[in-house]
Amino acid sequence: MSYRFKGIMILAAAVFMLSLANPCTAENASGDSKASEKGDYVAVVNGVKIPKKDLERKVELIKARYASQGMPVEGQRLARLKETILDNLIEKELLFQESQAQGIEVDPKKIQKELDNLKGRFKSEADFQKKIASMNYSEDLLKKQIKENLAIRKLIDEKIASKISVSDEEIKDYYENNQDEFKNPEKVHARHILVKSQQDASDEKKAEARKKIEEVQKKLEQGNDFSELAKEYSEGPSSKKGGDLGYFSHGQMVEKFDKAAFALEPGETSDIVETRFGYHIIKVEDKKSESMKSLDKVRDSIRENLRNEKLMQELEPYIASLKKKYPVEKNLPETGGDKQQ
Repeated sequence: MSYRFKGIMILAAAVFMLSLANPCTAENASGDSKASEKGDYVAVVNGVKIPKKDLERKVELIKARYASQGMPVEGQRLARLKETILDNLIEKELLFQESQAQGIEVDPKKIQKELDNLKGRFKSEADFQKKIASMNYSEDLLKKQIKENLAIRKLIDEKIASKISVSDEEIKDYYENNQDEFKNPEKVHARHILVKSQQDASDEKKAEARKKIEEVQKKLEQGNDFSELAKEYSEGPSSKKGGDLGYFSHGQMVEKFDKAAFALEPGETSDIVETRFGYHIIKVEDKKSESMKSLDKVRDSIRENLRNEKLMQELEPYIASLKKKYPVEKNLPETGGDKQQ
């Protein structure tokens, strides 16, 4: 599935943070638009301008996401990202215009329901209003965005999704050919007692931490309850729960902790384990072997995934037909403009 068409579905899904970060404020080129100068807009779709600020908002949002993962977007990569996002904005506008040409209407009650769902993510109405005000947004503009997204969703449902079906045979074939997707990984349910010690701590501080965990280890050997000792001595966030970490699979914990925990059998307690967080003693409560999810349990999710794949395959030529129907002109400074017929 291409990033471009994933983007269309995201833009059309009325997801709150994307809606706030990327409000749809396209304006008619013949009207009194703030994007009146050519440098203020990045595309014109059948006479409707897409303001440069809309593209910039979305670019900054995605740049921030990549940066948070240690992957800064710069140079040619940034230029390609802008092109991709602009394509998404153009395609969204094409779909919305076609929904209006098809006479698609959106029930005001559905708009209000979506808005209420978004408000429900906040502690109070005041918090919601404060958030949208901080982003120079309004409830009316949010309703407009929701209305457009719902109209696009309805258009796609009527023109494409309603004609797509997935057979039981297709589901079975996918299940049999993609077994790794449906494995329940091996898991352990463990508790731990942690005495913190920073990697760059002095030898003296490390010795103090080591002595403390050794004293806890002696208490365990004397028959003291693990969970009670965790509540009293552990310096980790799970201490209040008796050191309970719940179930976890391989790779969810740091390597040394992971290796020690999975080497234990239920009821066994580890020796002292040193990680970058400090010194641990681990007790395994339960263990679950790797298993397969049954076809019956994953049937619905497979059907939905295959249906979405088919939808994306059909959506691409449908959007291509809209580009022939409605004139599109790009105005990215990097490209100097690009007319599409």
